[in-house]
Amino acid sequence: MRIELLGNNTTSAYIEARKLLLRMGHHLVTSTELPDIAIAPLLTERLAEERLFRPLYGTLIFHPSPLPYGRGASAIRWAYRRKEPVTAATWFWASKRLDAGDICEQEVVRIDYTLRPREFYERDILPAMLRTLERAVMGVVSGNVRKVPQIEKYATYDAIIK
Repeated sequence: MRIELLGNNTTSAYIEARKLLLRMGHHLVTSTELPDIAIAPLLTERLAEERLFRPLYGTLIFHPSPLPYGRGASAIRWAYRRKEPVTAATWFWASKRLDAGDICEQEVVRIDYTLRPREFYERDILPAMLRTLERAVMGVVSGNVRKVPQIEKYATYDAIIK
């Protein structure tokens, strides 16, 4: 499958997602090639709709919360601030609304408060992100494109914590 990776290529999420996709045998395309799917393991900026909806199947975006709960930036920090028992690794399909697209894959992750948020992200969230990414991409390859609508009445939106 032809995959375009989106985001900052120096982040551990991008680097590990790239390694996984190459190990799975996928072709990573340049921005001039038409991808079957785009993968955004860590988006920190809003992309133009024509970029998000250009791939044949769409764009999968990663979010470290149990969407629709915890939309917005700083999801891990907010989970720590609220002393949540769990969070999640969620891949969702890009839509016109921020963090509101259909869910493709999601895995609940218990928060380890013996770790700082960054350490927890690296040790627990990134491996869950990779497991769920592998399942999501395998589903698309097999023709089982999973799209579970988010339930709006459970949605919350968190502001950026600086």
